[in-house]
Amino acid sequence: MLKFHARTDVGRRRKHNEDSLLAAEEFGVFVVADGVGGRKAGELASAITVNAFQAYAPKLKASVDAFAANGNRETRNAVLQLLDYAANTSSKRVYEAASATGRQGMTTTLVAAVVGGGAVFVVHVGDSRAYLVRGGQLRQLTEDHSMVNELIRTGAMTPEDAESSRYRNVITRAIGLYPTVHTDTLHVELLEGDRLLLCSDGLTDMVPAPVILNLMQNPNLHNSVENLVESALERGGRDNVTVVLVEPEAVLEAESVTARAKAMQDLFLFKDLPFHARLRVGRIISEEFVSPGQRIVTQGEIGDRLYVVVQGQVSVAVEGQEIAVLGPGEHFGDLALVDQQPRSADIIAKGFGHLLCIERDAFRDFCIMEPALGNQMLWKLLTTLSRRLRATNLQLVDR
Repeated sequence: MLKFHARTDVGRRRKHNEDSLLAAEEFGVFVVADGVGGRKAGELASAITVNAFQAYAPKLKASVDAFAANGNRETRNAVLQLLDYAANTSSKRVYEAASATGRQGMTTTLVAAVVGGGAVFVVHVGDSRAYLVRGGQLRQLTEDHSMVNELIRTGAMTPEDAESSRYRNVITRAIGLYPTVHTDTLHVELLEGDRLLLCSDGLTDMVPAPVILNLMQNPNLHNSVENLVESALERGGRDNVTVVLVEPEAVLEAESVTARAKAMQDLFLFKDLPFHARLRVGRIISEEFVSPGQRIVTQGEIGDRLYVVVQGQVSVAVEGQEIAVLGPGEHFGDLALVDQQPRSADIIAKGFGHLLCIERDAFRDFCIMEPALGNQMLWKLLTTLSRRLRATNLQLVDR
């Protein structure tokens, strides 16, 4: 059974609260919006955004229910697309309200989640955040759309310098700045004991991550939320503080979730990517379960996907002769991500197995949608193929 507790507080220095929250427990929809604008009515922007998500809550629940009934790439991405659509609807409404009332510049951040089917789906714009507590670790699910974060990412500023920078609260994306907005969306499979935190920067600017982790591990959700807010106030409460803490119900097998996560973490395309980046890339992943003797790839046929072995083993055979056996963590078909050539071998399941798949079209579309992450993955693919070509050249020279 899903549990939650939420609180918003004006803080110690602000005269009014520009944060808004939504906790629609019956739909599994939770939202934190931190209004920006001061005299331009940031609280109106955040309220419009929360109201838009309230209206979308029944559709979001129906979409999550469809995923719970048949979890695959299509049903998963349908939830993410609906979250993106709700965020863009919010942006359009805020932009129109600002234009109609002469409050241009009235905007808000957004972090929203819908929970169900053993998973949480998140959409994010700005510097409000989503965190996951799992196994005694605090994992940031979202990446701030802020000036200082961009400077940190490019190496122009250290995290320590960012804490005192005058640009630390300047965001690079916001709901309502334009009629449309580029969002980050992601999906996380849940394990027993996971907790989800949505919060405004009134918490994260004031309370260090180790303290947030410690307070979130209180067995009582109510006490955790109250202590988080009070900790921000005790440290100065410079901004409005909003906290939503959710304890979802996990319905998936921990072993399968862990195996999938490890396969993604170890795959050369995703290796060294931050946790939040791997979650965003997860939208291009599909799964395939195979039985003994099942032919996965046929030599000579045109291929369009890369496979990663999660569980089980597969046989690699050329002209009927087995030349290799691949096990968990190993992959095949990476050339299919860049060309449309015949497969060079048969791939046959040696037993019951579980594979992750990346289709060429999905990979290409993601690189267009997320160019920064896409460029990183393309570079990793180029490096891998280059290494293979050099090895082949050395073999030819040795002959």
